Amino acid sequence: MLDVDIEDQLVEKTGGKLQLTSLMQKRLVELKRGARPLVVIDSVDLQDIVVQEILQDKVILAELDASEANFFEDARKLTDGDSDDEKDVYGSDLKKVKEERIKELSEFLNPTKE
Repeated sequence: MLDVDIEDQLVEKTGGKLQLTSLMQKRLVELKRGARPLVVIDSVDLQDIVVQEILQDKVILAELDASEANFFEDARKLTDGDSDDEKDVYGSDLKKVKEERIKELSEFLNPTKE
Protein backbone atom coordinates (compact mmCIF):
# COMPACT_ATOMS: atom_id res chain seq x y z
CA MET A 1 0.00 0.00 0.00
CA LEU A 2 1.27 3.45 -0.84
CA ASP A 3 1.60 6.23 1.68
CA VAL A 4 -1.18 8.81 1.20
CA ASP A 5 1.29 11.67 0.66
CA ILE A 6 3.24 9.70 -1.94
CA GLU A 7 0.04 8.68 -3.69
CA ASP A 8 -1.08 12.32 -3.86
CA GLN A 9 2.28 13.29 -5.39
CA LEU A 10 2.01 10.52 -7.95
CA VAL A 11 -1.55 11.48 -8.90
CA GLU A 12 -0.48 15.11 -9.28
CA LYS A 13 2.51 14.19 -11.46
CA THR A 14 0.53 11.91 -13.76
CA GLY A 15 -2.64 13.99 -14.00
CA GLY A 16 -5.09 11.62 -12.34
CA LYS A 17 -5.66 8.24 -10.78
CA LEU A 18 -6.49 6.52 -14.06
CA GLN A 19 -3.33 7.86 -15.70
CA LEU A 20 -1.29 6.79 -12.68
CA THR A 21 -2.75 3.29 -12.79
CA SER A 22 -2.10 2.99 -16.51
CA LEU A 23 1.48 4.24 -16.24
CA MET A 24 2.28 1.99 -13.29
CA GLN A 25 0.79 -1.05 -15.01
CA LYS A 26 2.67 -0.44 -18.26
CA ARG A 27 5.97 0.15 -16.50
CA LEU A 28 5.54 -2.91 -14.26
CA VAL A 29 5.01 -5.04 -17.37
CA GLU A 30 8.18 -3.60 -18.91
CA LEU A 31 10.19 -4.35 -15.79
CA LYS A 32 8.82 -7.89 -15.57
CA ARG A 33 9.81 -8.46 -19.19
CA GLY A 34 13.40 -7.51 -18.40
CA ALA A 35 13.65 -3.74 -18.77
CA ARG A 36 16.26 -2.14 -16.56
CA PRO A 37 15.19 0.17 -13.76
CA LEU A 38 15.81 3.87 -14.42
CA VAL A 39 16.57 4.62 -10.76
CA VAL A 40 18.91 3.13 -8.19
CA ILE A 41 17.16 2.14 -4.96
CA ASP A 42 17.76 -0.52 -2.33
CA SER A 43 14.39 -2.21 -2.84
CA VAL A 44 13.87 -5.06 -5.29
CA ASP A 45 10.08 -4.60 -5.19
CA LEU A 46 9.00 -3.56 -8.69
CA GLN A 47 6.25 -1.30 -7.38
CA ASP A 48 8.79 0.66 -5.30
CA ILE A 49 10.99 1.02 -8.39
CA VAL A 50 8.09 2.31 -10.51
CA VAL A 51 7.02 4.76 -7.80
CA GLN A 52 10.53 6.21 -7.61
CA GLU A 53 10.78 6.42 -11.42
CA ILE A 54 7.56 8.42 -11.53
CA LEU A 55 8.54 10.67 -8.63
CA GLN A 56 11.90 11.40 -10.30
CA ASP A 57 10.20 12.07 -13.67
CA LYS A 58 12.04 9.18 -15.34
CA VAL A 59 8.84 7.81 -16.92
CA ILE A 60 5.73 9.58 -18.18
CA LEU A 61 2.55 8.52 -19.90
CA ALA A 62 2.81 9.34 -23.61
CA GLU A 63 0.18 11.38 -25.39
CA LEU A 64 -2.09 9.67 -27.90
CA ASP A 65 -1.03 9.98 -31.51
CA ALA A 66 -3.52 11.03 -34.19
CA SER A 67 -4.62 7.50 -35.12
CA GLU A 68 -5.28 6.62 -31.47
CA ALA A 69 -7.11 9.88 -30.81
CA ASN A 70 -9.51 9.17 -33.70
CA PHE A 71 -10.19 5.63 -32.51
CA PHE A 72 -13.46 6.47 -30.76
CA GLU A 73 -14.62 8.62 -33.66
CA ASP A 74 -14.08 5.68 -36.02
CA ALA A 75 -16.08 3.45 -33.69
CA ARG A 76 -18.93 5.99 -33.58
CA LYS A 77 -19.09 5.98 -37.38
CA LEU A 78 -19.63 2.22 -37.33
CA THR A 79 -22.62 2.40 -35.03
CA ASP A 80 -26.01 2.19 -36.71
CA GLY A 81 -28.38 5.09 -36.79
CA ASP A 82 -28.99 8.20 -38.82
CA SER A 83 -28.82 10.65 -35.94
CA ASP A 84 -26.03 13.21 -35.92
CA ASP A 85 -26.00 13.12 -32.13
CA GLU A 86 -22.92 11.65 -30.54
CA LYS A 87 -23.44 7.92 -30.36
CA ASP A 88 -22.51 5.60 -27.53
CA VAL A 89 -19.50 3.42 -28.19
CA TYR A 90 -19.56 -0.17 -27.03
CA GLY A 91 -16.90 -2.83 -26.83
CA SER A 92 -18.13 -4.53 -29.99
CA ASP A 93 -17.73 -1.25 -31.91
CA LEU A 94 -14.16 -0.88 -30.70
CA LYS A 95 -13.49 -4.49 -31.63
CA LYS A 96 -14.69 -3.83 -35.20
CA VAL A 97 -12.36 -0.84 -35.52
CA LYS A 98 -9.44 -2.86 -34.19
CA GLU A 99 -10.18 -5.69 -36.61
CA GLU A 100 -10.37 -3.26 -39.55
CA ARG A 101 -7.06 -1.64 -38.61
CA ILE A 102 -5.37 -5.02 -38.19
CA LYS A 103 -6.70 -6.09 -41.61
CA GLU A 104 -5.41 -2.86 -43.20
CA LEU A 105 -2.01 -3.32 -41.61
CA SER A 106 -1.88 -6.96 -42.69
CA GLU A 107 -2.71 -6.02 -46.27
CA PHE A 108 -0.06 -3.30 -46.20
CA LEU A 109 2.62 -5.61 -44.83
CA ASN A 110 1.66 -8.62 -46.97
CA PRO A 111 0.43 -7.30 -50.33
CA THR A 112 -1.30 -9.85 -52.54
CA LYS A 113 -0.34 -10.18 -56.18
CA GLU A 114 -3.33 -9.77 -58.44
